[in-house]
Parts: sequence; structure tokens; C-alpha cells
Amino acid sequence: MNKLEVRYTTLRDAFTLFGGLFYIQVIGFFFGLADVSNLDAAEKDLEGNAINQICGLITLLVPLFFFIRNKVFLSKSFYRNNAFLLMFMLCVAVSISWSYDPMLSFKRFVAMISVVFFAGFIAYNYSLEKVAFMLGCIIGAAAFFGLIIALFRPDIAFVYGGPRDGAFKGIFPEKNAGARINAIAILLLLPMIRQRNPWAILCSLFSLIAIALAQSATAIALICAGTVSCWYFLTLIRLHINRSWPAFLGTMIVYVLICFFLYGNYALLLELTGRDPSLTDRTRIWDLLTPLIDAEFLKGYGFGAFWSSPSAEVFINRWGYIGNAHSGYMETLLNGGVVQLIALILMLVEALIKHYRAVMADQSARFHVSAMVIIGSFMLTNYVAYVVPNYRSAEFLVFCVLALSFRHHHAKRSGLAGRPFTPGDCVTLEGVPAKATT
Repeated sequence: MNKLEVRYTTLRDAFTLFGGLFYIQVIGFFFGLADVSNLDAAEKDLEGNAINQICGLITLLVPLFFFIRNKVFLSKSFYRNNAFLLMFMLCVAVSISWSYDPMLSFKRFVAMISVVFFAGFIAYNYSLEKVAFMLGCIIGAAAFFGLIIALFRPDIAFVYGGPRDGAFKGIFPEKNAGARINAIAILLLLPMIRQRNPWAILCSLFSLIAIALAQSATAIALICAGTVSCWYFLTLIRLHINRSWPAFLGTMIVYVLICFFLYGNYALLLELTGRDPSLTDRTRIWDLLTPLIDAEFLKGYGFGAFWSSPSAEVFINRWGYIGNAHSGYMETLLNGGVVQLIALILMLVEALIKHYRAVMADQSARFHVSAMVIIGSFMLTNYVAYVVPNYRSAEFLVFCVLALSFRHHHAKRSGLAGRPFTPGDCVTLEGVPAKATT
């Protein structure tokens, strides 16, 4: 009698695909089509969604069981390598104690750690090369699906009415968020595109078409700046400058100074390109929120609780309900005050330094360069959008995957040298031999 055998790797990959589709909002898109509730935007946001809660708990409990089984929490290296990320999560957890709505803050904290745990599951089980290929292709496939939807249901795939009339959003509820994650997908796939990997090229093409239809200047700027940055650092690697830390540090300082110069003149650059210097009214929103931030500057209102607090009524009466401050740094000040903002900045810097050190060590340098550039882009876009730590954003999942690290054993890579990366490639990770089986 034939036996149906299911390998561990098959279950692992299936769960990863499920979680990826959930956090990239493919699953939410289908359930959103069936949503016939009469709740307004504020009520829907504060009430939550039962399907999202169930899927979120699955992506929390499965990785939690996996980490306990593999004794990850008993490893000193886990805490040492992710110290500031864990410190930020602790700050968020503590903010529940003084939250204006403790139950809402608790639910949103659980949603956030679900993203972190699922990202940790990916980071533990897959190499950086495979993670970049997998996430980039899933996002590209989601863009392709959105383009197909646009042919049959343009009323769903495009924005109708308002200043963004006619812009493509695909499966995403907001066109800018969709355009940004498609730009990140292209940056993730850049190393494979350079190797002429056909799947990487095809998925990047879908993402690029979606960005063009979305008419997103931010996404185009991310692609251009990210591609130029990757070229810059890869040139340094080809010249072996990364093997000398004083020389590489000097080139990094030059790069950072150029970034600061461009940032300092962003208003002029926006005017030259015909864009709104107010960042589509964001500066006006921030002006209205500033007095409310100053009122709770030290501790904030509790994680995600500001928009249900009495103080939010002042803003809502003048502007309306928007759900977040359209800036990750401003939203963090609302959530947990200056203490949580400092923890957020340290977490971002820690993630950046991890990949910088890997580039210095010349370990899969081209992939770590791409990761370093993506994290840098998150630090910039977090100024004009709620990206980190937005548990509803696919960008936050990508950030957590790139930020989390576990102690890896050295893997034999001789079979990978000199050929393009393919989905079957993997490395051996802490305590778990990752086998390329099907």
C-alpha cells in the first residue's frame, strides 16, 4: 500500500507561502471583496478583522512552537544579535500599562509580534539569498495578480475620484503602499536580475508596470536611488575597498553626506519635479499633531491607542480620521513618546550595521548590499509614511526578516559559485540542516 509522505520542508515552505500571502495582503484582498459591513473607516480600524486576527495568531503560534522546540530562546546569541529589536518590543509592551485603551494596545501588540515571529521563522529557515528571491517573487506575483484584476474589475484595481484619480493600486487598499512594496521587490531581486535569473526579471517587470500605473514618484525615487546605491557599493566591492575598513568607512561617510544633502533640499527637488512640497498635505497633518505629541512627549498614548483617545477628537474634528500620522517617527511618538522613538532609531541602526559588517566580511556581499540599501530606504520613507513598526505593512515584514539574525553555521557554497541563484539553493542554519528537497 502506497504511503503519502509529507516532508518537513514541504510543510515549512507551505506555511511560509501562506504567511507571505497574508502579510502582502493577498488573502485580505479576497476577504475584503466579501466585506459588506456598514462600519465606517474608523470603526473598522478600531474593531479589527476576525480573519486577520485568526491568520495573525497562526503566524504567531506556529513560529513560537518552532522556536521553543529548537530552544532559540535559550541561546545567548539570539539576545545579543537582536538586542535593540527586543528592546523596542519591550518598550511597546510596557506602553500598554499606561495606554488610553489597554485592550486595543494589547491586540495591536500581539499583531506586531506576530509579524516579528513570522519574520523570525523565515530568517531562521532560509538563507538571505533565498529570502530575497522568495519575497521579491511573491510581491511580483501579487503585482501580476493586481494587473489581471485591473482587466476585469478596474473599479477595484484603480483609484476613482480625488487627486489620485486613475492611479493603480491593485490588491492593496492604498496605492502608495502598493507602489512602495513593489519598489522594494525590485531592490530585493536586483542581485538575481544581475545574474539574469528569468523569474527575477519577470517578477520585477510586473512590479515595474504596477509602479508606472500607480504614478508614484516615491516608488520611482526608491528604485532609482536604490539601484544607484547598490551600484555604488558593488563598485566598491569590485575594487576590494570593503576589505579595508578605513577606506570603506570613508566611502560610507561620503555616501551619507550626499544623502543628507539631498534630504536637506528635498523641498527644492520636489518643486523641480512638479511635486507637492507639502508632501500631499503631510506637513499640515504633522503641524496639527505636534501639540498633541508635546502633551504626552515622554510616554505617548500607548501603542496604537492615540486614535481612540479623547485627544484624537481634536484632530479628527479638524481633519477627519486617518488612522496614522503618515510618518513612522511621528506615529511612534504618539505610541510611546520619545523613549520608544529612541528605541526605534536604535533598532533601525542595528539592522543597518548587521549588513554593513557582512559586507565588510565579504559574506554574500551583493545580497547584503541590497539588504543594507533597503533598510536605508525604510529609514527615509518612514519619515513620510508609517512603515516601521506598522504591522499592517508588508514593508515591516521585509524589514523584520532583514533585521532578525540567528547564529549561522558556515555552509559549503562551492556548488553555488559562478552560477545564478535558484530557488533550490539554501544554507545550513543554527541547529537545522536546511535541505534543498522538493
